[in-house]
Amino acid sequence: MILLEVYLPDIPGSLIELIKPISENGGNIYGILHHHDKKIDNRIPVEISFELNQEILDSSISQIKKSLIQQYIEIIKISIDVKHKMFTFILSGHVFDTDITDTINYLHSKDIKVLELQAIFSGFKEISNVKMRVEFPDNMSKSELIDEITKICKKKSLFFIKS
Repeated sequence: MILLEVYLPDIPGSLIELIKPISENGGNIYGILHHHDKKIDNRIPVEISFELNQEILDSSISQIKKSLIQQYIEIIKISIDVKHKMFTFILSGHVFDTDITDTINYLHSKDIKVLELQAIFSGFKEISNVKMRVEFPDNMSKSELIDEITKICKKKSLFFIKS
C-alpha cells in the first residue's frame, strides 16, 4: 500500500489531476481524504492511498512523482508499505453498544490495525453500520483475518459484510 500526501490547490479539477498519473501508471486507488478543514493559503492537504504491482512499483512511483512535479502539485510525503495487506468490511448491528473500543483493541492484539473507521452515530442503543479498513500482517492469511472478525461478530451478535 502506498500513501501519498500532497497539497492541492483549492480549484475545480485539482483532484482529477492528482488521480490521473496514479491511474495512468497502474495504481489501484483505495481511498482519498480531502482535509478541507486544514486549508492553508488556498491549498488543501490530501491523502490518497493506492496499490501498485510490485514489478512496476519503482518505475511507477518515479513517473507519478515526475507528473505531479510537472503539475506543480506539492508532494508532502510518499510512504510505501509492502509488508502488510489491507481488508475493508462492514459491521452492522449494535456496534457501539457492544463497545467498539473493545473490538479495536481485540483486533490490535492480533496485530491487525484499524486504519479507517466510518460510521454515522445516532446513539449507543441504535443499530449502526460501521465500515472499517484494516491492515493485517503478511504472515496472516485473509481467511485467518476473516475468522478473527467472525469471532467478534459471534460474540457481539454483529453482522459481518465482507468486501
